[in-house]
Amino acid sequence: MAEQTPNARPAGNGRRTVIAVVGIAFLASVTTLILALSASHGARQRDAAAIAADSNDLHGVVNDWQAQVRTAQQASAQQRDASLALLRTRADAASAWKPRTPCGQEARDRLRAAMDTRITSLTRNTPGTVQDETAIVDEALRTCAAQAGQDVQG
Repeated sequence: MAEQTPNARPAGNGRRTVIAVVGIAFLASVTTLILALSASHGARQRDAAAIAADSNDLHGVVNDWQAQVRTAQQASAQQRDASLALLRTRADAASAWKPRTPCGQEARDRLRAAMDTRITSLTRNTPGTVQDETAIVDEALRTCAAQAGQDVQG
């Protein structure tokens, strides 16, 4: 006669439970990964659009600025003070512009510093001491965009 133990359970039930729990955990992990990748992709697209908008705005400011600089350079001695005052007003307006991204803020700050240098140069009549404002904005945006996300990697 074979003895039967009253507490014996079939071995398959425990395995099925473990497989079900592991399967559910795996599906939850995959779902979380897909959602994270979708959110990350959307954020990168929004950032790219915002950087492009900041770039367009700043290049418009630079174009207006450079036109006014040419006017100030061609102004007579009597009109020079008024032209420089107008340039200072434009530089202040550039500082008040609200960027959409940290890259736009960095580019705006560098542009403002270049504008101040240009005004000082025109006041002292030393035109060879300034850099091209367009190049300064482009470099700031390019550098910042290249460094985006580095603070969270690693």
